[in-house]
Amino acid sequence: MRKISLPFLAFLQAAGLVVYIGLVSLIFLYGNQIFGRMNNYSGPILFLLIFVFSAVICSILVLGRAGFLFWEKRYKEAFPLFFGTIGWILFYLILVFLLVFLTK
Repeated sequence: MRKISLPFLAFLQAAGLVVYIGLVSLIFLYGNQIFGRMNNYSGPILFLLIFVFSAVICSILVLGRAGFLFWEKRYKEAFPLFFGTIGWILFYLILVFLLVFLTK
């Protein structure tokens, strides 16, 4: 199996996070059309379950591989991967801000 470089892995992790956030955002955007209007306690329960599940998925995407490398005491790989992923997330954040402000 071919080894993926740490900068590219950081890019893939951040890109996966952005794709996942986009999918969850679509669920929130079209929630009333998908699930219908919820006038009872099931709406907040569903939202909180999605929120908690999303927190776990995002944690795995950002911290999973870096945490594994850290656990194996491979610090010279863990920290660059973690900060590389954070850097790519910051890049995507700035990109989305620019898209939002430029399309207004």
